[in-house]
Amino acid sequence: MMQQVALLSTGEYSRAGEVSAITIPTPGKRSQLIYGKVDHAGEEDMGILYTSVGMLNENVDLSHLLHLNASLRHARTALLEDSTIVLIATFDLHNTSIKECARIMQELAAVADDLEHRWFDADIG
Repeated sequence: MMQQVALLSTGEYSRAGEVSAITIPTPGKRSQLIYGKVDHAGEEDMGILYTSVGMLNENVDLSHLLHLNASLRHARTALLEDSTIVLIATFDLHNTSIKECARIMQELAAVADDLEHRWFDADIG
């Protein structure tokens, strides 16, 4: 599905084993790398999209990250064990259209790019 989204956008698609990746251009000649994979949960096939924002540091406002979880439509913020901040979205692989998947990727890319710019002043993704 990510490859089909890349064909509809200006994104660049690649694949390494089970994980696909698409580079989404963002404003200011920046970009965000969105990864995708399939997770089999019982009889359901779930699509998982995720991107890295950066490492937790003293500039990061954790309450802002939690507030984002209540306001974003698709994406959720998470903190990995190694203190990496990520945005993640899951969706039903069989009942989500390519158009909706593109919207999910756009939300991930836009929010991650904003957070990178806000707290890291770098194009990490």
